[in-house]
Amino acid sequence: MLPTVIIQASSRSWSGGPDLCLNLVEGKPVVHRTLARALEAFPQSQFIIAAPEFDRGGQLDLLRKEFTGSRVSIYYGQDDSPLNRMLAATKDLTDKDFLLRIDGVHFCFDCTAAKRMLQQAERDRLDAVKLPDDFPVQFGSDIYRVGALRQLDNLLDQETQSVFRVHPKFLLFAEKGKFRCAYSEYLPSYSDDYLSYCREKAKSIYAVPRLEVNTQRLWIGDQLSFHYELAERYLQEDMKVLDIACGDGYGARMLSPRVAEIHGGDIDEENIAHARELTSETNVYYHVEDVTAMSFADESFDAVLSMETIEHVNDIACLKELRRVLRPGGLLILSTPQNSLGHIPINTAHLQEYSLERISALCSKEFTVRETIGIKAGRIVIDGDPFGANLVLICEK
Repeated sequence: MLPTVIIQASSRSWSGGPDLCLNLVEGKPVVHRTLARALEAFPQSQFIIAAPEFDRGGQLDLLRKEFTGSRVSIYYGQDDSPLNRMLAATKDLTDKDFLLRIDGVHFCFDCTAAKRMLQQAERDRLDAVKLPDDFPVQFGSDIYRVGALRQLDNLLDQETQSVFRVHPKFLLFAEKGKFRCAYSEYLPSYSDDYLSYCREKAKSIYAVPRLEVNTQRLWIGDQLSFHYELAERYLQEDMKVLDIACGDGYGARMLSPRVAEIHGGDIDEENIAHARELTSETNVYYHVEDVTAMSFADESFDAVLSMETIEHVNDIACLKELRRVLRPGGLLILSTPQNSLGHIPINTAHLQEYSLERISALCSKEFTVRETIGIKAGRIVIDGDPFGANLVLICEK
């Protein structure tokens, strides 16, 4: 059975900043490269570029003009729900049809893995198939049975479940009594040379400043803000808190009503200047700081937040500094990407990424790890399951 291929693309990320899929690789938007790769791998399939309504008439229209064959169409709609977007774009398909979904920025998605997952879904009559949750996302794609997505849509009535309209696969896998899902029985492996090749090709994609969070963000998919919402649960009103690598201070401003004072530190002077311009809260203070060599005195803070930082720096030096500035019994709340092949990450802004085992072992050398929260994607956490594409560690000195 031929799958219909869905390429998900957008000009704007969930946090409100520019989406990476329109960054250029060899003079073309990366989504162009992803689409061309998929067209070659599935020469008889129909393709739909599924994009939010706010992108109608924008850069993505150029893809339809360039790929003029009848196999490629674009659907615009459903700004805040990729699930509803897929359903609307495939309304003419039958319940038995399969979809192959690929993120537009994942130009090196594994074609062989996609084909084998499709074969597995057809053979075993599955509703969804995917690679492991901590497998590097840049190589991933997902297989869905259309009827299962329609059934899932009917189940998603509660506001608390709206996050699954962004990443429906995780609820399909969680609802074991309602859906038949499986992880790929074929687990790809890649040489270091191939990982390095993909990393080199991705240089221009990830050569961007710290990811932006602004007023255009869409709550249900905004993971950057979610990190701070998770941290908020562990903070107390009498605490003095440090948010290191704070960017423009959005996290510090978010948490300022919950603590006595919060300090934002960032190595980029322009980020700190911008943060000061944006901040009116009187208990927020900003500093130009290097997370591996901070100017703060020993035991200065009751809690330190380190969100999406350790993967950019010398991890051992970073953790030693985070420990130094914390008082005894103080909390470190750290988030980072989770990647089972993180020794050569595709994201060129990262020096390394971490398997759950590796980051836990590193943090355990300096702290007691009290809790591990696996984030599947976006804002999705499955109780008792620490694996995902991201994680938050709650540590104590």
